Amino acid sequence: MHLPMKSSELVSTAKRTSERLINSFIDKISDYSDVEKYRSNLDLAASPATSLIPSPSMTTFQPCNYFKLCLEFMLSLKYSKKLFNRKHNRCYCEKCYSANSKDFYVEPDSKYVIPRGWVRFGLYVDDAQAQAENIWNKWIVSYHGTSSQAAKSIIEHHQFLLPGDQCIGGHVIRICEGHIPGKFQVYTSPTIAYSGDDIYSPSIPFRSTSGQFYKAKDVLQCRQQPGTYKIQAETIRAGSRRICSIIPNSEIEYFTEVRSSIIPYGLLIRVFQ
Repeated sequence: MHLPMKSSELVSTAKRTSERLINSFIDKISDYSDVEKYRSNLDLAASPATSLIPSPSMTTFQPCNYFKLCLEFMLSLKYSKKLFNRKHNRCYCEKCYSANSKDFYVEPDSKYVIPRGWVRFGLYVDDAQAQAENIWNKWIVSYHGTSSQAAKSIIEHHQFLLPGDQCIGGHVIRICEGHIPGKFQVYTSPTIAYSGDDIYSPSIPFRSTSGQFYKAKDVLQCRQQPGTYKIQAETIRAGSRRICSIIPNSEIEYFTEVRSSIIPYGLLIRVFQ
Protein backbone atom coordinates (compact mmCIF):
# COMPACT_ATOMS: atom_id res chain seq x y z
CA MET A 1 0.00 0.00 0.00
CA HIS A 2 1.41 3.40 -1.05
CA LEU A 3 1.01 6.34 1.31
CA PRO A 4 -0.34 9.56 -0.29
CA MET A 5 2.27 12.16 -1.16
CA LYS A 6 2.60 15.28 0.93
CA SER A 7 1.85 18.61 -0.79
CA SER A 8 5.55 19.53 -0.79
CA GLU A 9 6.36 16.22 -2.47
CA LEU A 10 3.68 16.83 -5.10
CA VAL A 11 5.14 20.26 -5.89
CA SER A 12 8.64 18.80 -6.11
CA THR A 13 7.45 16.00 -8.40
CA ALA A 14 5.59 18.44 -10.66
CA LYS A 15 8.66 20.65 -10.85
CA ARG A 16 10.92 17.74 -11.82
CA THR A 17 8.41 16.62 -14.46
CA SER A 18 8.22 20.13 -15.94
CA GLU A 19 12.01 20.43 -15.96
CA ARG A 20 12.32 17.10 -17.78
CA LEU A 21 9.83 18.30 -20.41
CA ILE A 22 11.70 21.57 -20.89
CA ASN A 23 15.12 19.90 -21.09
CA SER A 24 13.76 17.30 -23.50
CA PHE A 25 12.33 20.04 -25.71
CA ILE A 26 15.57 22.02 -25.56
CA ASP A 27 17.54 18.94 -26.62
CA LYS A 28 15.35 18.73 -29.71
CA ILE A 29 15.69 22.41 -30.60
CA SER A 30 19.41 22.81 -30.11
CA ASP A 31 20.59 21.63 -33.53
CA TYR A 32 21.45 24.64 -35.71
CA SER A 33 23.77 22.81 -38.07
CA ASP A 34 22.00 24.17 -41.15
CA VAL A 35 22.76 27.79 -40.27
CA GLU A 36 22.86 29.19 -43.79
CA LYS A 37 19.37 27.91 -44.61
CA TYR A 38 18.11 29.15 -41.26
CA ARG A 39 19.41 32.67 -41.74
CA SER A 40 18.37 32.95 -45.38
CA ASN A 41 14.85 31.76 -44.65
CA LEU A 42 14.21 34.09 -41.76
CA ASP A 43 15.17 37.57 -40.60
CA LEU A 44 18.17 38.00 -42.91
CA ALA A 45 16.69 36.75 -46.19
CA ALA A 46 17.27 40.01 -48.02
CA SER A 47 20.61 40.83 -46.41
CA PRO A 48 23.92 40.89 -48.32
CA ALA A 49 25.57 37.55 -48.99
CA THR A 50 28.29 38.32 -46.42
CA SER A 51 25.68 38.30 -43.65
CA LEU A 52 25.01 34.63 -44.36
CA ILE A 53 28.38 33.66 -42.93
CA PRO A 54 27.54 31.91 -39.66
CA SER A 55 28.82 33.61 -36.53
CA PRO A 56 29.88 31.58 -33.48
CA SER A 57 26.68 32.60 -31.68
CA MET A 58 24.57 31.09 -34.46
CA THR A 59 26.37 27.81 -34.94
CA THR A 60 25.66 26.52 -31.42
CA PHE A 61 22.38 27.36 -29.75
CA GLN A 62 22.71 27.73 -25.99
CA PRO A 63 19.31 28.55 -24.48
CA CYS A 64 19.44 31.24 -21.81
CA ASN A 65 17.32 31.30 -18.66
CA TYR A 66 14.83 33.68 -20.27
CA PHE A 67 14.39 31.32 -23.21
CA LYS A 68 13.74 28.47 -20.78
CA LEU A 69 11.16 30.57 -18.91
CA CYS A 70 9.32 31.43 -22.13
CA LEU A 71 9.52 27.79 -23.17
CA GLU A 72 7.97 26.77 -19.87
CA PHE A 73 5.06 29.13 -20.51
CA MET A 74 4.66 27.88 -24.08
CA LEU A 75 4.51 24.27 -22.89
CA SER A 76 1.87 25.25 -20.33
CA LEU A 77 -0.42 26.16 -23.24
CA LYS A 78 -0.51 22.48 -24.25
CA TYR A 79 0.84 22.91 -27.77
CA SER A 80 1.87 19.84 -29.71
CA LYS A 81 5.65 19.80 -30.19
CA LYS A 82 5.07 18.59 -33.75
CA LEU A 83 3.94 22.09 -34.73
CA PHE A 84 7.33 23.63 -34.01
CA ASN A 85 10.46 23.85 -36.15
CA ARG A 86 13.58 24.27 -34.02
CA LYS A 87 15.50 25.90 -36.86
CA HIS A 88 13.34 29.00 -36.52
CA ASN A 89 13.89 29.49 -32.78
CA ARG A 90 15.47 32.76 -31.68
CA CYS A 91 15.85 34.63 -28.42
CA TYR A 92 15.77 38.43 -28.58
CA CYS A 93 16.53 39.12 -24.93
CA GLU A 94 19.26 41.66 -24.13
CA LYS A 95 21.74 38.85 -23.50
CA CYS A 96 21.13 36.97 -26.76
CA TYR A 97 20.45 39.96 -29.04
CA SER A 98 22.92 42.71 -28.21
CA ALA A 99 22.15 46.41 -28.03
CA ASN A 100 24.51 46.93 -30.98
CA SER A 101 22.51 44.61 -33.26
CA LYS A 102 20.11 46.04 -35.80
CA ASP A 103 16.75 47.35 -34.63
CA PHE A 104 15.02 46.77 -37.95
CA TYR A 105 15.35 45.19 -41.39
CA VAL A 106 13.80 45.96 -44.76
CA GLU A 107 12.29 42.93 -46.55
CA PRO A 108 11.61 43.06 -49.45
CA ASP A 109 10.65 46.75 -49.56
CA SER A 110 8.96 47.03 -46.19
CA LYS A 111 10.57 47.88 -42.87
CA TYR A 112 9.91 45.69 -39.82
CA VAL A 113 11.18 46.06 -36.27
CA ILE A 114 13.14 43.37 -34.42
CA PRO A 115 11.08 42.01 -31.47
CA ARG A 116 13.51 42.82 -28.67
CA GLY A 117 12.59 41.22 -25.36
CA TRP A 118 10.67 38.34 -26.96
CA VAL A 119 11.47 34.71 -27.74
CA ARG A 120 10.46 33.14 -31.04
CA PHE A 121 9.50 29.49 -31.30
CA GLY A 122 9.63 28.51 -34.96
CA LEU A 123 6.58 27.03 -36.65
CA TYR A 124 6.50 24.61 -39.54
CA VAL A 125 5.48 26.25 -42.81
CA ASP A 126 4.15 24.32 -45.79
CA ASP A 127 7.20 23.96 -48.06
CA ALA A 128 5.18 23.66 -51.27
CA GLN A 129 3.32 26.92 -50.62
CA ALA A 130 6.46 28.68 -49.43
CA GLN A 131 8.31 27.76 -52.63
CA ALA A 132 5.38 28.42 -54.96
CA GLU A 133 4.78 31.87 -53.47
CA ASN A 134 8.48 32.52 -52.73
CA ILE A 135 7.39 33.93 -49.38
CA TRP A 136 10.88 34.20 -47.88
CA ASN A 137 12.00 36.64 -50.56
CA LYS A 138 8.82 38.35 -51.78
CA TRP A 139 6.53 38.57 -48.75
CA ILE A 140 7.00 41.13 -45.97
CA VAL A 141 7.42 40.42 -42.26
CA SER A 142 4.59 41.48 -39.96
CA TYR A 143 3.22 40.75 -36.50
CA HIS A 144 -0.27 39.69 -35.46
CA GLY A 145 -1.35 40.22 -31.88
CA THR A 146 -4.25 38.22 -30.52
CA SER A 147 -5.34 36.24 -27.48
CA SER A 148 -3.55 33.04 -26.50
CA GLN A 149 -6.66 31.02 -27.39
CA ALA A 150 -6.89 32.54 -30.86
CA ALA A 151 -3.15 32.21 -31.51
CA LYS A 152 -3.31 28.53 -30.59
CA SER A 153 -6.25 27.99 -32.94
CA ILE A 154 -4.45 29.76 -35.80
CA ILE A 155 -1.31 27.67 -35.31
CA GLU A 156 -3.10 24.35 -34.90
CA HIS A 157 -5.52 24.78 -37.80
CA HIS A 158 -3.35 26.88 -40.16
CA GLN A 159 -6.05 29.50 -40.64
CA PHE A 160 -6.30 33.10 -39.54
CA LEU A 161 -9.47 34.14 -37.79
CA LEU A 162 -11.71 37.11 -38.58
CA PRO A 163 -14.00 38.82 -36.05
CA GLY A 164 -17.03 36.61 -35.51
CA ASP A 165 -15.10 33.37 -36.11
CA GLN A 166 -15.24 30.80 -33.34
CA CYS A 167 -12.19 28.88 -32.16
CA ILE A 168 -12.39 25.13 -31.61
CA GLY A 169 -12.50 25.77 -27.87
CA GLY A 170 -15.51 28.05 -28.21
CA HIS A 171 -13.73 31.42 -27.92
CA VAL A 172 -15.26 33.95 -30.36
CA ILE A 173 -13.03 36.55 -32.02
CA ARG A 174 -14.27 40.06 -31.31
CA ILE A 175 -13.69 43.38 -33.04
CA CYS A 176 -11.11 45.33 -31.06
CA GLU A 177 -12.07 48.60 -29.45
CA GLY A 178 -11.54 51.50 -31.85
CA HIS A 179 -12.18 49.47 -35.00
CA ILE A 180 -15.24 50.00 -37.15
CA PRO A 181 -18.10 47.62 -36.27
CA GLY A 182 -18.94 45.20 -39.07
CA LYS A 183 -15.43 45.31 -40.56
CA PHE A 184 -14.18 41.74 -40.67
CA GLN A 185 -10.45 42.14 -41.18
CA VAL A 186 -7.15 40.78 -39.92
CA TYR A 187 -4.84 43.40 -38.39
CA THR A 188 -1.06 43.21 -38.43
CA SER A 189 1.82 45.60 -37.88
CA PRO A 190 5.50 45.98 -38.82
CA THR A 191 6.34 46.46 -35.14
CA ILE A 192 5.64 44.26 -32.13
CA ALA A 193 5.36 47.39 -30.01
CA TYR A 194 1.93 47.76 -31.61
CA SER A 195 0.84 44.14 -32.07
CA GLY A 196 2.01 43.35 -28.55
CA ASP A 197 -0.10 46.10 -26.98
CA ASP A 198 -2.69 44.91 -24.44
CA ILE A 199 -5.48 45.87 -26.85
CA TYR A 200 -4.33 43.15 -29.25
CA SER A 201 -2.33 40.79 -27.07
CA PRO A 202 -3.75 40.70 -23.53
CA SER A 203 -1.39 39.37 -20.88
CA ILE A 204 -2.31 36.30 -18.88
CA PRO A 205 -1.03 35.19 -15.45
CA PHE A 206 1.65 32.52 -15.32
CA ARG A 207 3.30 30.75 -12.40
CA SER A 208 6.61 29.07 -13.14
CA THR A 209 7.85 25.84 -11.59
CA SER A 210 10.05 27.96 -9.32
CA GLY A 211 6.91 29.39 -7.75
CA GLN A 212 7.39 32.87 -9.22
CA PHE A 213 4.36 34.70 -10.59
CA TYR A 214 4.62 36.36 -14.00
CA LYS A 215 2.54 37.78 -16.80
CA ALA A 216 2.91 36.48 -20.33
CA LYS A 217 1.66 37.27 -23.80
CA ASP A 218 2.12 35.93 -27.31
CA VAL A 219 2.21 37.37 -30.82
CA LEU A 220 2.51 35.66 -34.19
CA GLN A 221 5.40 36.59 -36.50
CA CYS A 222 4.26 36.26 -40.09
CA ARG A 223 5.04 36.59 -43.75
CA GLN A 224 2.42 38.69 -45.50
CA GLN A 225 1.77 39.02 -49.23
CA PRO A 226 2.35 42.51 -50.65
CA GLY A 227 -0.61 44.10 -52.39
CA THR A 228 -3.21 42.33 -50.23
CA TYR A 229 -3.31 44.80 -47.34
CA LYS A 230 -3.73 48.51 -46.68
CA ILE A 231 -1.86 50.75 -44.25
CA GLN A 232 -3.46 53.09 -41.76
CA ALA A 233 -2.76 55.00 -38.55
CA GLU A 234 -3.02 53.45 -35.10
CA THR A 235 -6.50 52.64 -33.81
CA ILE A 236 -5.72 51.99 -30.13
CA ARG A 237 -6.22 55.62 -29.09
CA ALA A 238 -2.58 56.30 -28.44
CA GLY A 239 -3.10 60.01 -28.99
CA SER A 240 0.20 61.90 -28.89
CA ARG A 241 2.07 58.90 -27.47
CA ARG A 242 4.67 57.55 -29.89
CA ILE A 243 4.13 53.78 -29.97
CA CYS A 244 7.35 52.81 -31.75
CA SER A 245 10.51 54.85 -32.24
CA ILE A 246 10.98 53.41 -35.74
CA ILE A 247 7.51 53.12 -37.30
CA PRO A 248 5.39 56.31 -37.16
CA ASN A 249 1.90 56.10 -35.65
CA SER A 250 0.46 57.12 -39.01
CA GLU A 251 1.74 53.94 -40.72
CA ILE A 252 1.70 51.41 -37.91
CA GLU A 253 -1.34 49.26 -38.71
CA TYR A 254 -1.98 46.95 -41.68
CA PHE A 255 -5.38 45.46 -42.39
CA THR A 256 -6.66 42.89 -44.88
CA GLU A 257 -9.71 40.80 -45.64
CA VAL A 258 -7.56 38.15 -47.34
CA ARG A 259 -6.75 35.79 -44.49
CA SER A 260 -4.78 33.42 -46.74
CA SER A 261 -2.30 36.22 -47.47
CA ILE A 262 -0.74 35.85 -44.00
CA ILE A 263 1.41 32.88 -42.99
CA PRO A 264 2.72 32.61 -39.42
CA TYR A 265 6.24 31.22 -39.06
CA GLY A 266 6.93 32.01 -35.42
CA LEU A 267 5.19 32.13 -32.05
CA LEU A 268 6.67 35.04 -30.11
CA ILE A 269 6.40 34.94 -26.33
CA ARG A 270 7.23 37.55 -23.70
CA VAL A 271 7.24 36.82 -19.96
CA PHE A 272 7.51 39.66 -17.45
CA GLN A 273 6.64 40.71 -13.90
